[in-house]
Amino acid sequence: MSSKDKKIYKKGLTTQEYSFKHALPIESLISTDSIKEKKLDVQHLAKKQLSEDQIIILKAYHDLNLLNIIDNEVRIYEEVRKLDFLYWVESKLNDLGFLFQENNEYKDESHKIITSNYIASNKKNINILDIQNYEIKNFYLYLSIVLMNKGYISKGYVYFKDIDDNVFKIIKDNLLNLNGIDIVKLNITKGNYIVRLKTKNDCDKLKISLEEFLKSIPCLFDKLYLKTPKASITKKLVFDSAHFITDHDGKCKNLHGGRYDIEITIKDRVDPMTGFVIDYSLIKNITKNLVIDKFDHKTLNLTCPELSWRSSTEFLSIVIWEILIEYLPNLKKLKIYETETSFCEFEGNSLDDYLKYGPSEILGYFKNLNRDQETQEENIAG
Repeated sequence: MSSKDKKIYKKGLTTQEYSFKHALPIESLISTDSIKEKKLDVQHLAKKQLSEDQIIILKAYHDLNLLNIIDNEVRIYEEVRKLDFLYWVESKLNDLGFLFQENNEYKDESHKIITSNYIASNKKNINILDIQNYEIKNFYLYLSIVLMNKGYISKGYVYFKDIDDNVFKIIKDNLLNLNGIDIVKLNITKGNYIVRLKTKNDCDKLKISLEEFLKSIPCLFDKLYLKTPKASITKKLVFDSAHFITDHDGKCKNLHGGRYDIEITIKDRVDPMTGFVIDYSLIKNITKNLVIDKFDHKTLNLTCPELSWRSSTEFLSIVIWEILIEYLPNLKKLKIYETETSFCEFEGNSLDDYLKYGPSEILGYFKNLNRDQETQEENIAG
């Protein structure tokens, strides 16, 4: 018998967790003939009245499109770092026939074993229609499941990503009605958005409302509020634009083109559930759609009033900062190269200050300029 075929005592750890604990390739812990999907014995149980908590948990997963129907099974998948959370969900749904499964399967495209962790039950044990139409009574349990799967925190602000309009409405209506908490939808593209609790005060009120679940649901407190080391990460993007500098003594008064290299630096806590400060793909998605597509192959002076007079890299930095700060409150610094030897570094207002004071006044001179005496007198009188 080879060492691969010997049973390993893992002290309650899954094979994948054991491989991480000891920095061993998972292939060395699994016999080759077992590297395939195992079928769970998911049985059809006698019909049972679901508890309110069970319905809410299943509804949250349903609304997030995370109830997977595979053959005759209903499955809920989770990442390995959140297995304690998945075990908690299993304990809540156990009498509905849900069982845990660690599946290790060799994938040709990865050239390695890929592990999936999930709980599964026979689909006949769950009435999807009843769950779909259920009126939520314990909203903060529902919200906790949503936060575990689609929530994240950025500089103390709570965000949601990859939720649809139905979940957005459920969250918005309940937060407002139950606790006077408001949320805002931040559009990235048509139909693609992230959601933020509107103010820091709203975020503080939410933490108080979630206190029971932060204590009882594994991983939830760690995901949102555990103090962890901070790190800075930087994403680079590029766009080409034309511009001209009004009243300039040199050649820059003429229309000319240039390439702008942007370095977007984010600084925040390292999320213990992901190991990231923030996913680079989210920075890219936000910046490409809101900044790059706005300015690329266009004339800066004609893209927005703030740049019409002075399309300097300094003014451009302020404009870009104020576009991004509501989406990325952990934005630490912008660095924009106009040439290989000329660049601007900029650190703007925090989201707290931006929400309090609004856009920078330095950008608004011509945008707000009005010498119409009659209009001015009306404004003064009004």
